[in-house]
Amino acid sequence: MQSHPPIPRGRTLLLLLIVALCAGLGVGGTLLLSPFAGSQPAAAATPRPDSDAAIYSRLEPSVVDVTATLRGGGETALGTGFVVNARAGLVLTNDHVIRDAALVIARLTSTGQIYPARIVGADAAADIAVLQLRGASGLTAAPLGGSAAVAVGTPVLAIGNQAGQDGSPAAAPGLVNGLNRTIRAYDGLSQSTETLHGMLETSARIVPGDSGGPLAGPAGTVIGIDTAAGAGTKPAGYAIPIGAAMAVERRIAAGDPGPRIAIGVSP
Repeated sequence: MQSHPPIPRGRTLLLLLIVALCAGLGVGGTLLLSPFAGSQPAAAATPRPDSDAAIYSRLEPSVVDVTATLRGGGETALGTGFVVNARAGLVLTNDHVIRDAALVIARLTSTGQIYPARIVGADAAADIAVLQLRGASGLTAAPLGGSAAVAVGTPVLAIGNQAGQDGSPAAAPGLVNGLNRTIRAYDGLSQSTETLHGMLETSARIVPGDSGGPLAGPAGTVIGIDTAAGAGTKPAGYAIPIGAAMAVERRIAAGDPGPRIAIGVSP
């Protein structure tokens, strides 16, 4: 078996929620400021046709651990990503995982294979980045679902590099608690805040290291990208809907910078 150098350890990444704008009661210790159009009332959970184990098995071959060595001082940041184009070796992750990176590497969790990664492009405002795994072959793309079919009460499974363990990804079950949330989140690594719109809110326990990982729906398809966690005693996680994320991915893959997208960001 071919051996590979170890991935350097570093800070696990996750945006921490400081404000959520929603209708109804605040969830997970978030602060209710004002109603927000598009939020949905609570609903009963819909049936989960596939078991959590089956959903995990379907998605795990596409998941990668992402390690970014940051400019200046060599500090490393740890997150997650998943393959969206097997032939081109394209991986979707959060922009805050690879922001200010001097070097990015990715480890395919199913095989342990390590690849250097090129940043194809990023949209900081949407918190989306696309990586290309250099020299990769035989990859498996994650099956993508439709965000439009997601409703409050939909069962989900959050998958990611929990706490930067560098082993098999961890999976946390939960339900969709809200749609179309606007949140203001804090990035402890860059010590900056950002506002994200149209987020899915979930009771799945999203923790540091999960950033960029897939949020799976009941059919075992990706419906969102794990991005932020709320404070408080009740678990509250936030994910970018996959439809919005893939709209950004398509522009990046096509080399279309637009007003917000940076193409060919070079570590």
